[in-house]
Amino acid sequence: MNLIFMFMNFFILFLMVFMSVAFFTLLERKVLGYIQLRKGPNKFLIKGVFQPMGDGLKLFFKEINYPLNLNFFIFMISPMLGLLISLFFWFIYPFIGMNYIMTFGLIYMFCCSSLMVYIFLLISWSSNSNYSVLGMIRFISQMISYEVSMMIIIMNLMFMINSFNINDFYLYQLNFKFFFFHFFLFILLLISFLAKMNRSPFDFSEGESELVSGFNIEFSKMSFIFIFMSKYLKIIFMGMLMCEMFFGLLMNKFYLNILILLFMFLVIWLRGFLPRFRYDKLMFLVWKLILPLSLYMFIFNYSMKMFNIYH
Repeated sequence: MNLIFMFMNFFILFLMVFMSVAFFTLLERKVLGYIQLRKGPNKFLIKGVFQPMGDGLKLFFKEINYPLNLNFFIFMISPMLGLLISLFFWFIYPFIGMNYIMTFGLIYMFCCSSLMVYIFLLISWSSNSNYSVLGMIRFISQMISYEVSMMIIIMNLMFMINSFNINDFYLYQLNFKFFFFHFFLFILLLISFLAKMNRSPFDFSEGESELVSGFNIEFSKMSFIFIFMSKYLKIIFMGMLMCEMFFGLLMNKFYLNILILLFMFLVIWLRGFLPRFRYDKLMFLVWKLILPLSLYMFIFNYSMKMFNIYH
């Protein structure tokens, strides 16, 4: 009975996450529209509310383009693998009233995050396009660089709660929230997430003048939908992870969902007003600033934990 209940929970979770991705795109188009002093989608059915469904149907019925020298099997299977791994992230979502608890949830998340690098490598390499390969080199070097700092920042929080389980963040933050006492770590983690997710102002795999759409330029129809959904699934997951780690809202899903929505709005808002800056400054930021700072914070917090200063 518990197994059936668990499968039903995950089925409803995945269904709601896919619906969130659809309406996240609508939110992004509306917010960017108002930032740029225009309306955004406002015609399709009820004031443009069903625009994501129209976009999905349009993409579904489009023609598939096959590049001349592609590796066909990898070209077709790699976007599906990317979407599948993006779904695997959600297995660490904290549930109430279930025996299902992933004890090493954050380690599992690190493994899935590392696998995404290989998926994007396969996506761009399989099409055998110069634009895709150049976008892949930029994107993967960016992902690997910021993944190091992201893991060290999360390890700061892991050592403070003495656990790899995301559910324990709730127990540790009953009396105080990490957001107020470790706001600096929150800012560093937000920058690392934006760079790792290839969001503005760190969207260097794209470039209107030289790379067009970047590593996914040769993909269309269902393959493009899979890549697109995997990217937006990761954004929503990272919002959930940050809200859970810095606010510990396991028992109050209403406030957790509100904070995830605010995180999504923040990501869109940053895209609306921040320009894309130079690639050398991106690498300087992580290797000369974020990584040393996260290491210093890790040494400091671990020392405080050893001497029981936080208790």
